[in-house]
Amino acid sequence: MATYQTTYSANPPKGLPGQIANEEKCNKISRTVESAAGIEFGQPAFRGSGDHGVVAGGTFAGTATSAAGTGNTGDGVMGAVTVSAGAKQGIYTLLIIEPAANAGTFEVTDPDGVFVDNGTVGTAFSAGGLAFTLADGATDFVAGDSFNITVSLTANGDFVGLAVLNPAVPASASLPDAYPQYFTGAFMTMGQMYVVAGESVADGDDVYWNPATKRYTKTTTHIRIPNAEFDTTGANGDIVEISLKLR
Repeated sequence: MATYQTTYSANPPKGLPGQIANEEKCNKISRTVESAAGIEFGQPAFRGSGDHGVVAGGTFAGTATSAAGTGNTGDGVMGAVTVSAGAKQGIYTLLIIEPAANAGTFEVTDPDGVFVDNGTVGTAFSAGGLAFTLADGATDFVAGDSFNITVSLTANGDFVGLAVLNPAVPASASLPDAYPQYFTGAFMTMGQMYVVAGESVADGDDVYWNPATKRYTKTTTHIRIPNAEFDTTGANGDIVEISLKLR
């Protein structure tokens, strides 16, 4: 009988990318890989162009529109809103909290009601994947004046699931540890999975995907994985556990 392995690391990994981590509630769906480069185990997949098709998360794009609150006193207007990686799909809220003559302070919260950052009227704002300038008008804003910013993600924004490790996938020297193009793979939509950290992360951090390194981070300029949290702590290159829709 052939020997598959004769040497072993002193510190073997606790799991493999894409491996289901435990027996907590888990849901998996079948989807066909459209990306020519395939989708690696543990990698996020996004809705493709065909029925039941998925693509790898390698780019990001989105658009946004803004609307002033119907009861606003101030008549300043918001300039064009630029959307970048880290933004969430849905409606952000901008609220004036400290009015001032020809200025004032506002706060921005995301579609989940999470505080993003404070900004100043008349000064460029950039945080949480949004960039814009709220201009001062002839009539100053008052406390409680607001704007809604509606974000629509247009490229790799419609997250489907995480590619599940499957030893039954045909072996390929050019594409190891991945579902090849046109293969029907399993993608986890809920559960616990082992992945590779791309920086130091901590239990409870939100999860983002860095397509350049193909690792998971907490950096908000990367592609956000909705409803996912790191469930263990680790450093760059460590195998860590993430929880999808369970925490």
